[in-house]
Amino acid sequence: MKYQSIRKQLFETVIKANEVDLIRMSAGNISTRAGEGLVAITPSGVEYRQMKLEDISIVDLEGNLIDGLTPSSETPMHTAIYKNLSEVEGICHTHSSYAITFAMLGEEIPVVNIELMACGAPIPVAPWACPGTDKAGEVTVELFKSHPDLKVVLLRNHGLVSIGKDLDHAFAMAFNAEVGFQAYHQAIMVGKPQPLTETQLAEIKTIYGK
Repeated sequence: MKYQSIRKQLFETVIKANEVDLIRMSAGNISTRAGEGLVAITPSGVEYRQMKLEDISIVDLEGNLIDGLTPSSETPMHTAIYKNLSEVEGICHTHSSYAITFAMLGEEIPVVNIELMACGAPIPVAPWACPGTDKAGEVTVELFKSHPDLKVVLLRNHGLVSIGKDLDHAFAMAFNAEVGFQAYHQAIMVGKPQPLTETQLAEIKTIYGK
């Protein structure tokens, strides 16, 4: 089978993401670079628990299908990120519950815990863009380019997009973000969350920098 190694890597990440409810049924999509000018991405409309290795789509950076099933409807967003951010090697777009919750509010998420700090918080919410359109890619790329340390963006009324230096990194950012969002939500329910101060952030960066 063509592209077996990269498909296996993506398949394993999909299984992990499905097990921790970052993606469910066929909602959400994950991709990784698959060599020069190519991307491996989850197929459109295939439930993740039923997906086979050979179903994974291989497309070029214009979204043209090279191998596998019809690619995700969010392929234009993934390819826009790969074309504009050369350092990105993996992308996770999740429909996780807490990400959707805060994406509906349209408010930037402050640096209230270490998990969100790791994602480059404060986490912005991109302007509304219809899923599956070129605009979804444009607004996402704009935020990542204007915030170089940012690894997660919320999509208005939609979900989140995480990027990484490899697929494992992108998955970790999506997972950390959901944990951080859940904790933030719980804190809001019982009181007023206190963001980390600049002094605290500098202290953490000093320690982890070592």
